[in-house]
Amino acid sequence: NKIKIINFMDNKEIKKEPETINLDFKESKKGKFKHYIIKEISEQEESIMRAIEQDQDFIKNIANQIENAFGVFFVGCGTSYHACLSASYLFSKIAKKHINVVLASEFRNYRHFLTENTLVIAVSQSGETADVLDAIGVAKEKHSRIISIVNVPGSSLTKLSDEVIMMNAGQEVSVLSTKSYTSQLAILSLLAYASIGKFEKGIGLIKKAASYVDEIISKNLNKLESLADMLKDKKDIFLIGRSLGFPTALEGALKIKEVSYIHAEGLAGGELKHGTLALIEKGVPVIVISTDETKKDILNNALEIKARGGYIIGFNSENSEAYDYFIKMPHLEDMEPIISIIPIQILAYYLAVKKGCDPDKPRNLAKSVTVK
Repeated sequence: NKIKIINFMDNKEIKKEPETINLDFKESKKGKFKHYIIKEISEQEESIMRAIEQDQDFIKNIANQIENAFGVFFVGCGTSYHACLSASYLFSKIAKKHINVVLASEFRNYRHFLTENTLVIAVSQSGETADVLDAIGVAKEKHSRIISIVNVPGSSLTKLSDEVIMMNAGQEVSVLSTKSYTSQLAILSLLAYASIGKFEKGIGLIKKAASYVDEIISKNLNKLESLADMLKDKKDIFLIGRSLGFPTALEGALKIKEVSYIHAEGLAGGELKHGTLALIEKGVPVIVISTDETKKDILNNALEIKARGGYIIGFNSENSEAYDYFIKMPHLEDMEPIISIIPIQILAYYLAVKKGCDPDKPRNLAKSVTVK
């Protein structure tokens, strides 16, 4: 009744302490939902709340490390990278802290900046993404400190890290990351507020954002299904945003393209004039993600698109004559990214269903990318 772990290089036993992992097998069932992805989208109020059920002293300690480190890198791939990018805007705004955000696959090329005083925060749902593990290997060679934000306990990333923040998002069966994304945003946002001594304010703002999840879903489900009917035969969909809306545009485009196979491109509103505006013609759909801070500038971008025949879909707290279709969003101080992605996740789901695609298992993609 014993298990021994042996190092075959020297034939010596490796001592390991048992780790108990609690699994909720109810999460592996679809229940009343037709697909896992829409079930997981609907679970985001609970998963966001679980994400911030963290020990206050532990979070404050990590926030202090971010504040005092000589160079901080946020590293991730795909959806996790977008969460890192979104968090960098928040750290800049409220903590006045510069964060280097780097794709894990490109992190090796930044190794010359790493020292033992550098802090690297790796963000990954699975904790097994090959490019993230490679990035951490590079950081460890430079003796940099490693903190990970991860959803899967006992994963390789947890074992390579000096400290680990568990996302507690629960099992995510669909290949598409939905609730893990908003959980990552919640934790990173909490770290930003904790770094300026406002842990409780951060908790309050995130809880307020989470409280809108069910309302946003119930009020917009039919509208988003109708919108998917209108867009399902389009060849291109563009998404634009500024500031905190920009990473949401990137993540929204990723969701649409990976599940519906429609070409989708997310970009910063100010970059329209540097190439993409040439692709706008009559009927081309453009999703405009507006925040209160960027409302004026992003509406100017929307009008530029409309003047060239583009079809404008507004995600905003207020309607505008620039919009041809409107999804109302709540006003949330600095927490718009947690909420504004949810209707785009739902839109992507309906696009996949109406095109006959499997929304849980997109072609050529895997939940955990274990090859470089």
